[in-house]
Amino acid sequence: MKKVLLALSCASLLFASNYDDGLESYKNKEFKKAYDLFLQSANNGNSKSAHNLSIMYNNGDGVKKDLKESIEWLEIASNAKNSYAMTQLASNYMQGYGVLKDYKKAVALFTEAALLDNSQASFNLAYMYTVGLAVKENPKEAVYWYEKSANLGNTNAQVNLGFMYISAQGVKKDLSKAAMYIKKAKDSGNPKALELWNEFELSKY
Repeated sequence: MKKVLLALSCASLLFASNYDDGLESYKNKEFKKAYDLFLQSANNGNSKSAHNLSIMYNNGDGVKKDLKESIEWLEIASNAKNSYAMTQLASNYMQGYGVLKDYKKAVALFTEAALLDNSQASFNLAYMYTVGLAVKENPKEAVYWYEKSANLGNTNAQVNLGFMYISAQGVKKDLSKAAMYIKKAKDSGNPKALELWNEFELSKY
Protein backbone atom coordinates (compact mmCIF):
# COMPACT_ATOMS: atom_id res chain seq x y z
CA MET A 1 0.00 0.00 0.00
CA LYS A 2 2.82 2.41 0.88
CA LYS A 3 4.42 1.88 -2.54
CA VAL A 4 1.15 2.66 -4.30
CA LEU A 5 0.65 5.82 -2.28
CA LEU A 6 4.22 6.91 -3.00
CA ALA A 7 3.74 6.30 -6.71
CA LEU A 8 0.52 8.30 -6.70
CA SER A 9 2.21 11.08 -4.80
CA CYS A 10 5.08 11.23 -7.29
CA ALA A 11 2.64 11.28 -10.18
CA SER A 12 0.75 14.17 -8.63
CA LEU A 13 3.99 16.10 -8.23
CA LEU A 14 4.85 15.42 -11.86
CA PHE A 15 1.51 16.75 -13.09
CA ALA A 16 1.84 19.80 -10.87
CA SER A 17 5.33 20.32 -12.26
CA ASN A 18 3.99 20.14 -15.82
CA TYR A 19 1.48 22.86 -14.97
CA ASP A 20 4.10 25.09 -13.33
CA ASP A 21 6.56 24.57 -16.18
CA GLY A 22 3.79 25.23 -18.69
CA LEU A 23 2.89 28.46 -16.94
CA GLU A 24 6.50 29.60 -17.00
CA SER A 25 6.77 28.76 -20.69
CA TYR A 26 3.56 30.63 -21.42
CA LYS A 27 4.85 33.72 -19.60
CA ASN A 28 7.98 33.51 -21.75
CA LYS A 29 5.79 33.24 -24.88
CA GLU A 30 7.08 29.72 -25.56
CA PHE A 31 3.58 28.73 -26.54
CA LYS A 32 4.30 25.37 -28.19
CA LYS A 33 6.18 24.15 -25.13
CA ALA A 34 3.48 25.54 -22.83
CA TYR A 35 0.77 23.82 -24.85
CA ASP A 36 2.48 20.42 -24.64
CA LEU A 37 2.99 20.73 -20.88
CA PHE A 38 -0.54 21.92 -20.22
CA LEU A 39 -1.94 19.13 -22.39
CA GLN A 40 -0.03 16.46 -20.44
CA SER A 41 -1.17 17.96 -17.17
CA ALA A 42 -4.79 18.44 -18.28
CA ASN A 43 -5.03 14.87 -19.55
CA ASN A 44 -4.08 13.78 -16.06
CA GLY A 45 -6.82 15.81 -14.42
CA ASN A 46 -5.29 19.21 -13.71
CA SER A 47 -8.19 21.64 -14.12
CA LYS A 48 -5.94 24.72 -14.16
CA SER A 49 -4.12 23.31 -17.18
CA ALA A 50 -7.44 22.58 -18.88
CA HIS A 51 -8.50 26.17 -18.26
CA ASN A 52 -5.23 27.47 -19.69
CA LEU A 53 -5.69 25.34 -22.81
CA SER A 54 -9.10 26.94 -23.21
CA ILE A 55 -7.49 30.37 -23.04
CA MET A 56 -4.83 29.39 -25.59
CA TYR A 57 -7.43 28.15 -28.07
CA ASN A 58 -9.54 31.25 -27.51
CA ASN A 59 -6.60 33.58 -28.12
CA GLY A 60 -4.77 31.52 -30.74
CA ASP A 61 -1.64 31.36 -28.57
CA GLY A 62 0.62 28.81 -30.25
CA VAL A 63 -2.38 27.01 -31.73
CA LYS A 64 -4.93 27.76 -34.41
CA LYS A 65 -7.70 29.83 -32.85
CA ASP A 66 -10.60 27.45 -32.25
CA LEU A 67 -13.56 28.60 -30.18
CA LYS A 68 -15.18 25.16 -30.16
CA GLU A 69 -12.03 23.56 -28.76
CA SER A 70 -11.72 26.41 -26.26
CA ILE A 71 -15.23 25.76 -24.95
CA GLU A 72 -14.58 22.02 -24.67
CA TRP A 73 -11.55 22.58 -22.45
CA LEU A 74 -13.44 25.24 -20.51
CA GLU A 75 -16.22 22.75 -19.82
CA ILE A 76 -13.69 20.12 -18.70
CA ALA A 77 -12.16 22.58 -16.24
CA SER A 78 -15.58 23.76 -15.09
CA ASN A 79 -16.80 20.20 -14.52
CA ALA A 80 -13.73 19.69 -12.34
CA LYS A 81 -15.01 22.57 -10.16
CA ASN A 82 -12.37 25.08 -11.21
CA SER A 83 -14.07 28.29 -10.08
CA TYR A 84 -12.23 30.48 -12.60
CA ALA A 85 -13.32 28.27 -15.48
CA MET A 86 -16.87 28.17 -14.10
CA THR A 87 -16.95 31.96 -13.92
CA GLN A 88 -15.69 32.29 -17.49
CA LEU A 89 -18.15 29.71 -18.78
CA ALA A 90 -20.97 31.52 -16.99
CA SER A 91 -19.92 34.75 -18.71
CA ASN A 92 -19.96 32.92 -22.04
CA TYR A 93 -23.53 31.78 -21.38
CA MET A 94 -24.51 35.34 -20.48
CA GLN A 95 -23.10 36.69 -23.73
CA GLY A 96 -23.79 33.71 -26.00
CA TYR A 97 -20.05 33.51 -26.76
CA GLY A 98 -19.22 30.08 -28.19
CA VAL A 99 -22.39 28.67 -26.63
CA LEU A 100 -26.08 29.36 -26.88
CA LYS A 101 -27.10 32.19 -24.57
CA ASP A 102 -28.53 30.63 -21.42
CA TYR A 103 -29.10 32.86 -18.39
CA LYS A 104 -30.24 29.97 -16.21
CA LYS A 105 -26.96 28.09 -16.73
CA ALA A 106 -25.01 31.31 -16.23
CA VAL A 107 -26.65 32.03 -12.87
CA ALA A 108 -26.13 28.43 -11.72
CA LEU A 109 -22.43 28.53 -12.63
CA PHE A 110 -21.85 31.95 -11.10
CA THR A 111 -23.55 30.78 -7.91
CA GLU A 112 -21.52 27.58 -7.67
CA ALA A 113 -18.27 29.44 -8.35
CA ALA A 114 -19.19 32.10 -5.79
CA LEU A 115 -19.77 29.41 -3.19
CA LEU A 116 -16.23 28.25 -3.96
CA ASP A 117 -15.05 31.74 -2.94
CA ASN A 118 -14.49 33.14 -6.40
CA SER A 119 -14.67 36.90 -5.85
CA GLN A 120 -15.50 37.77 -9.47
CA ALA A 121 -18.38 35.29 -9.57
CA SER A 122 -19.71 36.77 -6.32
CA PHE A 123 -19.42 40.28 -7.74
CA ASN A 124 -21.17 39.30 -10.96
CA LEU A 125 -24.05 37.74 -9.06
CA ALA A 126 -24.36 40.80 -6.84
CA TYR A 127 -24.50 43.12 -9.84
CA MET A 128 -27.12 40.92 -11.52
CA TYR A 129 -29.33 41.06 -8.41
CA THR A 130 -28.77 44.82 -8.18
CA VAL A 131 -30.07 45.60 -11.67
CA GLY A 132 -32.30 42.57 -12.26
CA LEU A 133 -30.16 41.05 -15.00
CA ALA A 134 -31.18 37.41 -15.67
CA VAL A 135 -32.64 37.27 -12.14
CA LYS A 136 -35.34 39.13 -10.27
CA GLU A 137 -34.02 42.36 -8.79
CA ASN A 138 -33.22 41.74 -5.14
CA PRO A 139 -31.13 44.35 -3.26
CA LYS A 140 -30.75 42.19 -0.14
CA GLU A 141 -29.40 39.31 -2.20
CA ALA A 142 -27.11 41.76 -3.97
CA VAL A 143 -25.72 42.97 -0.64
CA TYR A 144 -25.05 39.37 0.42
CA TRP A 145 -22.94 38.65 -2.65
CA TYR A 146 -21.24 42.06 -2.67
CA GLU A 147 -20.21 41.47 0.93
CA LYS A 148 -18.80 38.05 0.11
CA SER A 149 -16.85 39.44 -2.83
CA ALA A 150 -15.70 42.49 -0.87
CA ASN A 151 -14.39 40.30 1.94
CA LEU A 152 -12.41 38.36 -0.67
CA GLY A 153 -10.70 41.60 -1.66
CA ASN A 154 -12.63 42.63 -4.76
CA THR A 155 -12.34 46.42 -4.79
CA ASN A 156 -15.27 46.90 -7.20
CA ALA A 157 -17.45 44.97 -4.78
CA GLN A 158 -16.18 47.14 -1.93
CA VAL A 159 -17.15 50.25 -3.89
CA ASN A 160 -20.60 48.97 -4.80
CA LEU A 161 -21.29 47.68 -1.30
CA GLY A 162 -20.24 51.02 0.11
CA PHE A 163 -22.66 52.74 -2.24
CA MET A 164 -25.44 50.37 -1.17
CA TYR A 165 -24.90 51.61 2.39
CA ILE A 166 -24.88 55.22 1.18
CA SER A 167 -28.11 54.84 -0.78
CA ALA A 168 -29.85 52.39 1.59
CA GLN A 169 -30.31 49.68 -1.05
CA GLY A 170 -30.95 46.33 0.63
CA VAL A 171 -29.56 47.70 3.90
CA LYS A 172 -30.16 50.57 6.28
CA LYS A 173 -28.24 53.71 5.45
CA ASP A 174 -24.91 53.55 7.28
CA LEU A 175 -22.19 55.99 6.27
CA SER A 176 -19.71 54.47 8.71
CA LYS A 177 -19.93 51.10 6.99
CA ALA A 178 -19.90 52.83 3.62
CA ALA A 179 -16.70 54.62 4.62
CA MET A 180 -15.11 51.37 5.81
CA TYR A 181 -15.66 49.53 2.54
CA ILE A 182 -14.91 52.44 0.25
CA LYS A 183 -11.71 53.24 2.16
CA LYS A 184 -10.49 49.68 1.57
CA ALA A 185 -11.03 50.12 -2.16
CA LYS A 186 -9.56 53.64 -2.15
CA ASP A 187 -6.44 52.45 -0.36
CA SER A 188 -6.06 49.76 -3.04
CA GLY A 189 -6.11 52.42 -5.76
CA ASN A 190 -9.67 52.10 -7.03
CA PRO A 191 -10.46 55.46 -8.72
CA LYS A 192 -14.23 55.18 -8.26
CA ALA A 193 -13.68 54.72 -4.54
CA LEU A 194 -11.68 57.92 -4.35
CA GLU A 195 -14.45 59.74 -6.22
CA LEU A 196 -17.13 58.53 -3.79
CA TRP A 197 -14.88 59.17 -0.80
CA ASN A 198 -14.61 62.82 -1.75
CA GLU A 199 -18.17 63.29 -3.02
CA PHE A 200 -19.79 62.03 0.19
CA GLU A 201 -17.05 63.38 2.51
CA LEU A 202 -16.56 59.93 3.99
CA SER A 203 -13.44 60.98 5.87
CA LYS A 204 -15.88 62.34 8.49
CA TYR A 205 -16.96 58.80 9.32
